[in-house]
Amino acid sequence: MASKKGIAITAVIAAAIVGSSFLIWLIPQSSPGSMTGLPHDDNSIISDVYSRHQSLATNIESKFEQWKSGELTSSDMLGQISLDRSDIQNMRQQLDSASPAQEWQQSYGSYIQTLDSFLIYLDLMQTIIEENDVMPDSNVKLDGLKQEWEGYVNDSINAMPI
Repeated sequence: MASKKGIAITAVIAAAIVGSSFLIWLIPQSSPGSMTGLPHDDNSIISDVYSRHQSLATNIESKFEQWKSGELTSSDMLGQISLDRSDIQNMRQQLDSASPAQEWQQSYGSYIQTLDSFLIYLDLMQTIIEENDVMPDSNVKLDGLKQEWEGYVNDSINAMPI
């Protein structure tokens, strides 16, 4: 019988693999000499935000599991959430200031909703840590918020003009 921790770790790994596979499909191949540092077209900008967000989400979920098992201190976890919140706000700013073409606006709007929802997810995670609340009800609420922001990611992907 699989443990909850094993299932959670497997789910995180599977999400990372699916996310990475999606990026390989989505991000166009380019020569190393053509990289300018910052994405410049609508596809590149949202792909960059998607990649950074998925990496951040996988990392924070892994650290949260470590915190629940006592391998990470509450202070370290709260510090990580603070850094992640700042990164998410920067990603949102990047999407807000991008001025995408008309056919990309729905996708960008959905990903902005993703990031807003993810901030709420981080807020709940922070509350759980501050209150040392590892009760099943807290995890259910956190899982519900995760499903919400993942739904917005799917909406964004489905709205991409590819």
